[in-house]
Amino acid sequence: MSNDSPIAPQPRRLRGLARFGIALALGVALGVAGTSLYVRHLARASAAAASDPVPSGAQEEAMRQQRTQLRFTQGQLDAADGELVIERAARQELETQLRAAQAEVGRVRDQLAFYEQLLPPGPEGSVDIRGAQVERAGQGLRYKVLLMRSGRNGGAPFSGALRFQAVGTLKGETVTVELAPMQVKSETTPAPEGVAAGLALQFDQYQRSQGMLALPEGFVPESVTITVLEGDTVRATRSVKLEL
Repeated sequence: MSNDSPIAPQPRRLRGLARFGIALALGVALGVAGTSLYVRHLARASAAAASDPVPSGAQEEAMRQQRTQLRFTQGQLDAADGELVIERAARQELETQLRAAQAEVGRVRDQLAFYEQLLPPGPEGSVDIRGAQVERAGQGLRYKVLLMRSGRNGGAPFSGALRFQAVGTLKGETVTVELAPMQVKSETTPAPEGVAAGLALQFDQYQRSQGMLALPEGFVPESVTITVLEGDTVRATRSVKLEL
């Protein structure tokens, strides 16, 4: 019989099939063994969980406490955020007010410079009443006075006082009375002896003074004369007629 006969390869195929069957059986056995090991691992984990010394009720209580602490902490954070928003708004408001005040100061300075250019300056060191306003206010007179000093030589400040005299009628007669302050708001230092509080003057270049003047009972003022005194010497004077 020839070696090329188709019957000759059969023993090789049988041996190959045998090897495949053995490998398959070995794989199945290993798979079963692995599955068994995994099942036993799950069983041990379940047993360990069942034997946990901390009961489930204690765990729930611990979780509730943690949730309570979390809510408390969140509340504190929310409150802090609210305070931060309020502080930020207050700071912005203060910054806005500061900018407005700075703008007002700049406007007043510009006005003073403008008026100083319009009005001819007096001799070096002389004092002028650059602005004066007097008007009725209840039982008194409200006044505003702006004083300026000529020159910028940096010498000693001017020291003096204001005096207010009013002309009007009292009991049907025309009289002149000296008016004392009722309320005063000024940039002055404490008044020296003999000068009414708030009427003392001490400044280098300019000063504003404003306040209320008391009127004698029954006196009807028609005009007010404002005088700037340096000691007993008159340095400036201005008369203001009151509106009826």
